[in-house]
Amino acid sequence: MSFFNTLPSDLQQALQQLGLRRQLEPGDVLIARGGFDKNLFVLESGELRVDTSRNGQELSIALKPGDVVGEMAFLDNRPRTATVIASRPSTVLAFDREATFQHLSDRPLELNELINRLAGLQRSRLQDAAAKDQREHGAIVDALAAEALAHRAVNHPYLQALASGDLPDTTAALADFARHYYGYSAHFPRYLTALISKLERPDHRAALLENLTEESGQYEDEELAELQQCGVQSEWIVGIPHPQLFQRFRRALGVDNTDAADDHIEVVCWRELFLSILTNGSPAEALGALGLGTETIVQTIYQPFVDAIDWIGSLSPEDAVFFPLHTAVDDHHQATLKAIATDFAATAQGRADLAKGMRKALALRDAFWGWLHERAKAQPAAA
Repeated sequence: MSFFNTLPSDLQQALQQLGLRRQLEPGDVLIARGGFDKNLFVLESGELRVDTSRNGQELSIALKPGDVVGEMAFLDNRPRTATVIASRPSTVLAFDREATFQHLSDRPLELNELINRLAGLQRSRLQDAAAKDQREHGAIVDALAAEALAHRAVNHPYLQALASGDLPDTTAALADFARHYYGYSAHFPRYLTALISKLERPDHRAALLENLTEESGQYEDEELAELQQCGVQSEWIVGIPHPQLFQRFRRALGVDNTDAADDHIEVVCWRELFLSILTNGSPAEALGALGLGTETIVQTIYQPFVDAIDWIGSLSPEDAVFFPLHTAVDDHHQATLKAIATDFAATAQGRADLAKGMRKALALRDAFWGWLHERAKAQPAAA
């Protein structure tokens, strides 16, 4: 429907008398980006092409008869943000800003109606553009997440061997994992705090603070109900920080709670290099490392450990609860971090840094799995 047709009839008549009709040939420039004219245009016939840029990308939009263009400058008295060119012979009705306001100055109700309708059109277009941007940026983040899930660190031969029991001694391999992985995983609250400190937006920080609360053993009733359906009893986890749950798993495998000073150099290097990304990288790089390169893959990489625990059959569900806790209901952690990443994907630099942080984190984990795999293959065969 034509914009004019949505206006009250008296206002339509007033504008028809005021507008100046202009004929355009293909290639004629109606509006030049950066220009300072404040005309509003209504396309009566033909077709116009709007060339603009958003987030560093050039976009072209076709306008059909009845469409309005130029309302941003007309309302806000600001420079043009797009170039508008005739695609074919076209006729437009042009309204000069000052002349229109002056002509309707003695008809304030109609002037107010025009301004409100144009403001609504402006708001709708901005919202549509923002929604489109959000979808496009979300698709970029989804593509990065898919890349992470396809990475060798997520599909490592070590994880495959654990899941299938294809190791000389799967129990010994799990114990070796438990001994060394703790030196990395026990510091997760530290990693999360480092990322939170890098973020500027209060809503981003608040969302991750909720994740930090869960790391300390605090859960919503809805989450506890979901975990109950997966066989996880609330008394096993409520009030118990996640590092302590991993310690429970270690003790069940006979691993001493060794001091951090005894961490193997491979573990120390992984932890310190990962922390360096979080503390020295840009906010987007830190988010790529902890979000896309870590939390996005947690459910997938922990499943082989669930399978290995089932395969050896000697651990109680309570002792092994650390793993189903992360494979069953970690979706909202991933969703939170991906939503924040979507905001950072709005710029080319943000997208590049997200990918860089993610790939760094995945490369570090891949190297750690490789080291554990060699150790597991060197174990004596189980009796």
